[in-house]
Amino acid sequence: MAKKRSSLPEGQKDGQIQQFEGEEVLLAAGRRSNSDLLRPERTGVEIDRQGWIRVDEYLQTSKKGIWALGDAIGKHMFRHTANYEARIVAHNILLAQGEAERKAADYHAVPYAVFSHPTVAGVGRKESEAKARGLKVLVGRARYTDSAKGVAMAEEYGLVKVVLEEETGRILGASIIGPEAPELIQQVVYLMNTDRQDLSTAMRSQVIHPTINEVLGRAFSGLERSRNREQPK
Repeated sequence: MAKKRSSLPEGQKDGQIQQFEGEEVLLAAGRRSNSDLLRPERTGVEIDRQGWIRVDEYLQTSKKGIWALGDAIGKHMFRHTANYEARIVAHNILLAQGEAERKAADYHAVPYAVFSHPTVAGVGRKESEAKARGLKVLVGRARYTDSAKGVAMAEEYGLVKVVLEEETGRILGASIIGPEAPELIQQVVYLMNTDRQDLSTAMRSQVIHPTINEVLGRAFSGLERSRNREQPK
């Protein structure tokens, strides 16, 4: 494939426009509903202004007996979230004996991963999002090289960041960039789904040495009060 030269502003430094070369351009413009083709409203199912199907906390639509999940409801459009919602719907349709036994969908700990290089993963709220809600937070950071395995990997750019609510110790979210980020973030997801949603389970657990898992413990061990920073989170 022939290379195409492009001159686009990558960011200005000293008033000069940066240039780069690329073979292909990826444009990710997001997703939209296709309800304009399916017309679910003809069945009595309500949709919102963007065309997503409206559901209640149990994932039932406005039409009794019709349920919706996954991309159709326009919430968290991940395959793993759709799988989770499918389990909720199956329980509410097949197992629940009456409304009292229905299960509500819980979205407080929805993880995501970007399988780029380096890998990126996260779950829950970022520091800035938590503070925007008026929460006082504790923040912990650790580089991969804070662990023996990270040093052995020569992974000098890998980073883990965790955010906790100061008053309760509840884990609000985490962000990781570096090798095995999705595997590391899954451990935080498990902690956020314990009864207390805090780090007590992790703190009393042994961590195999040397593994990259130790960097997560380092982040939890280095918590400090969030400060106002000039740079964006």
